[in-house]
Amino acid sequence: MQLKRQIDTLLRPLIGQKAWGASVGWGSFVTIEFGRKRLYNRHYHGDWHLWLYQCEWDLSSSGRLLAHSESKKKVMQLAIDNLNGAELKGFSFDSQRMITGFTFDHNLHLSCKPYPDAVPDEECWILFTPDRQAASLRESGLKFEPKDHVPEASLAQR
Repeated sequence: MQLKRQIDTLLRPLIGQKAWGASVGWGSFVTIEFGRKRLYNRHYHGDWHLWLYQCEWDLSSSGRLLAHSESKKKVMQLAIDNLNGAELKGFSFDSQRMITGFTFDHNLHLSCKPYPDAVPDEECWILFTPDRQAASLRESGLKFEPKDHVPEASLAQR
């Protein structure tokens, strides 16, 4: 299946859901929760747990940049806090440049892409799903694996 179609199928269930627990973790990693709150390995996560991992990202509001992955940590967190309670309205994926965009209420737009020096199998983002799968976007495509095979640190990185 074409990568763009796979991503559409994967992300479509998130449309209309409100983000919560959005935070900046180690370095510039960002996690965003969607759906019901669940306890997993002593940490609360949503049915859906999005982790922006080895990527460049930026968050803008009405076209104005709020923060990016090289901003100061406090600036990043203040910007990412705007996602909490915002409904995911849509997403886009540019398969040529490997850019994933997420559009939220209040004209918020979160965009991410692999680092320029990323190796083809390095995860840009990972989406943990309600069916206990972890789908990771890499330049080589989407990789699906059971959530239990993903290092626990990825689920507790906050």
